[in-house]
Amino acid sequence: MHLPITYPALRKYPTALVCLLALLALPVHSAAQQSPPGELIRIAIQNQLKDSPTRSRLFSWKERKLRAGIPQVAQIVDTPDGLLSRVLLINDKPLAGKQRTEEDERLRKMLDPAQMRRKLKDQQEDDDRTRKMLASIPDAFDFRYLDSSTAPNGHKLTRIQFTAHPGFEPPTRESLVFTGMAGEMVIDETAHRLAKIDGTLFRDVAFGWGILGRLYKGGRFVVEQSEVTPNHWDTTRMVLRFEGKALFFKTIHIDDDETSWDFQPVPPMSVQQAMNLLNRGGQSDQNAVASQ
Repeated sequence: MHLPITYPALRKYPTALVCLLALLALPVHSAAQQSPPGELIRIAIQNQLKDSPTRSRLFSWKERKLRAGIPQVAQIVDTPDGLLSRVLLINDKPLAGKQRTEEDERLRKMLDPAQMRRKLKDQQEDDDRTRKMLASIPDAFDFRYLDSSTAPNGHKLTRIQFTAHPGFEPPTRESLVFTGMAGEMVIDETAHRLAKIDGTLFRDVAFGWGILGRLYKGGRFVVEQSEVTPNHWDTTRMVLRFEGKALFFKTIHIDDDETSWDFQPVPPMSVQQAMNLLNRGGQSDQNAVASQ
């Protein structure tokens, strides 16, 4: 199991978050239908797995990340060769002087094709892990309908409780985390999409057969997503709070708070073109975001 360390850890989902975010694509039907939720979820996941794992649509967006109490805002651009990002604000202030120079140099290094290939390979491996974990969800949890309400846009929202299923045998090391999870989901039943999930570890969870590490009881994650452009749903909020141990003595400390907005479709472009776009929009975006 890998753990998220560096910025940006964006969309993409880093391996560290795969075991936590695999629940994201979970459409569920209405409690009023009285259909077995497990079977509905199994069918929904089968439909989700039919979606192409490749980038059929590309986007640019902004992301605010709060780590150790210090916010950073970045603009992200998705390309066929992987993600590119430019930090716009640190602690709500535009980059200047040394900060700007260091960010320019970091971005310039991304022109190295070998580095982009490694980054893209990591992203594709994370996608594969996510799909495998998604396929195991119907067997990993028990589900119970809670209640329903109507959103301002008229969509029906349904809350569903999930708890770890006793006797679940994780097919992968990453899915071990499922054995200690419980929480609630908010489903946009009209769109058959997950609007929010709030999960907590109700016990310590060992990974690597209890030898390599452990995530402690009380760890929590919150993920929200919405239809950011017509027919495209994406993550708009993610909160991760986890403590643990890895490799006997190494401390695991995850304390992330991310908000994403301003999703805009972009055409396929090269890394150089994406860099030009980020450089061209950098200053104006800094001023616009800072004024919000």
